[in-house]
Amino acid sequence: MAPNPPLTEQETQLIEAYQRILNDPFEDKYEDRWQDEPFDRAIEEFKARALDIGFAEPLDVLKRFRVDSYDAVRQQHKKGPALCFRPGWKSDLLGQPIDPVALVAKCQHVSGPRFTGEGRVILLDFWASWCDPCVQAGPELSDLADEFEGRISVVGINNESIFGETKPGDVDQLNEFLDDNREEFRYTIYIDNDEGHAKKTVYNPGGYRGIPCVILLVDGIVTYVGSPQENFRQFLEQTLNFIEAEARREE
Repeated sequence: MAPNPPLTEQETQLIEAYQRILNDPFEDKYEDRWQDEPFDRAIEEFKARALDIGFAEPLDVLKRFRVDSYDAVRQQHKKGPALCFRPGWKSDLLGQPIDPVALVAKCQHVSGPRFTGEGRVILLDFWASWCDPCVQAGPELSDLADEFEGRISVVGINNESIFGETKPGDVDQLNEFLDDNREEFRYTIYIDNDEGHAKKTVYNPGGYRGIPCVILLVDGIVTYVGSPQENFRQFLEQTLNFIEAEARREE
């Protein structure tokens, strides 16, 4: 299964207008900070900008990104982001032990070298093929696996029903996707089992309600839960530098 087709220039302009007018100004206005009037004015401004771009019905495009109505956007802004996306959030999984070998033993190997537990630093990547940010993160994680080869092990765990009712995975569908995106996903990939073992025992307890979600293990202990973007690379480099400096001191 191939990723969504690239956006046209007009669609890109529409998405940028949505972010600038209806999203970014209201990201921190949730709960008791919310006011309806500024958002009502923003809707009219966005509609006018969409018409200038060439879209009389901009929601027809935005529905591809799960934006079904202006009222739904309003309600989401008023509610605010999930706790895991708010400043200062920390996962309850931090400091907890996870056996990555036992974890992948419950999953099915799909591509890349089989993971056998080598290395002190393990990066678990929870993702789905329908998730555009996951597809965009694939090359970045592949580059990390290449750059830090021998220092980290990157293990992707695919679950196409990670947010809803657990459904059996489709290995053939995943293989088709990987065949089309082999260069972008060069690291080890497993698919969660039919019961969603990895989802239920690791992803859900981690508390991060987004994908891609990376969980970093050092000597089997969780040290990071969250997005592979943002400050993850810096965190990973600091972790590796600390481990290697510690090893040199012990020589």
